[in-house]
Amino acid sequence: MKKNSYYIAAAGVFAVFGLTESAEALPMFTAQTGMECAGCHTQHMPRLNKVGRKFAASGMTMSRQVSEMKKTSDMDIHPSLLIKSKYTKTWDKPDGHGFIKEGDTNDGELSPVRMTTFYTGGQLTSNIGGILNLGWRKEEGRSISGKVVYAQELEEGYWGAAFYSTATLGPFSGMEFYNTGLYKPLRTFDNKVYSNANQSTKIGTKAATGIQAYYDRDNFLTDGDHFFITAGIYTPGQDNRDLKMSDNILPFARVAYEYPIGDYNVMIGAFIISGGETVSPTEPLSIKRETFGIDMQVEGEIAEREVVLTITNIFKNKVEFTGIGMQLTDDTEDIENDAFSAEGSISVTPSIVAKVGYMYFNDRFDYRYNGIGGGTGEGTGDLKPDVKDLDYAINIGIDYGFTITNTPMKIAVEYAWMNPRLDRVEEYQSFMVTITLPL
Repeated sequence: MKKNSYYIAAAGVFAVFGLTESAEALPMFTAQTGMECAGCHTQHMPRLNKVGRKFAASGMTMSRQVSEMKKTSDMDIHPSLLIKSKYTKTWDKPDGHGFIKEGDTNDGELSPVRMTTFYTGGQLTSNIGGILNLGWRKEEGRSISGKVVYAQELEEGYWGAAFYSTATLGPFSGMEFYNTGLYKPLRTFDNKVYSNANQSTKIGTKAATGIQAYYDRDNFLTDGDHFFITAGIYTPGQDNRDLKMSDNILPFARVAYEYPIGDYNVMIGAFIISGGETVSPTEPLSIKRETFGIDMQVEGEIAEREVVLTITNIFKNKVEFTGIGMQLTDDTEDIENDAFSAEGSISVTPSIVAKVGYMYFNDRFDYRYNGIGGGTGEGTGDLKPDVKDLDYAINIGIDYGFTITNTPMKIAVEYAWMNPRLDRVEEYQSFMVTITLPL
């Protein structure tokens, strides 16, 4: 984002949210709800359990201080700081033409501060909640994201609307709380590109500004079940730098149904993004998108150990840019792919979570543009089709959660093996260690 627009946006959002009077020692939602982190998160942060999903559906308007401590104001907001460190190393990773990359992270790359994000938010009024994120990432630089949610409580749920703008979290970031990667933070592996179908296809990531309505209800058809549906519109950006936002509006929808089966809670869901149009090469840049898939989440216990399984199948993900400026940047390049992933985790102990994942990825784009790839291209363009295809990627990992002076921390150690579909592309591996520190 341009410098001026960044500061203007920051000033505007701060004006809406205000600033908390004093910092809390614990992360902001722990201070707001009075619950430990494990009260809302399954296994380890940030993945949500049933209580955490209900807090999200409330628009972050559940406040212990307001309801029990008789605060004179409905506002209950707090700050938090999230710091992430990372070490990553790859072996024989291919470039866009299938040749082994020289350099990159083959020698290992240590980032003591890979990402830093300042958060402030919580309950603004009895029916409105919000959050503001000011972030810095080593790859993308600085960013600003935020959302405001209006939530009206029902007898056994909520209905409401969310307005959001995000630099990296994708079009479903206004209201999504399942751990299938449709919303970027809610996934099993930190090494998301090789483990999660929604992340590898870039459905649950990238910049988005939108509004969505939602309906969330417990005991929808029978005792113990749950129903969630949301629909809205978004534009793939935060400013008019690449696309004119008002001319590129894409509708999207998501539905999910949970049903208890024995000791397990089973969710089956579906999602779709469809809209936009193609234009001539002399017209302003335009986007057309057709994306749809299904997902599943199973929660329960095996031998008194918490287990979670998530499955995602992307049937089609086609993003097409036409007009002036198409294919000039990463954000305006065409995409066409499909993917499947299955990720499972089990709590070996209350502090240690073992996880395993499988992913299949099929890059369907024909790289038809001259100089970028495809049969009509020149030079090495013909080498790009199918290079990204993976017959499979196998992931294993361990999360270790611990607390130091009332501060929860997480270390994730992950290893992935990738088997490309093309015989000429070498198999490759990736190793990653991340440390997450919320303050």
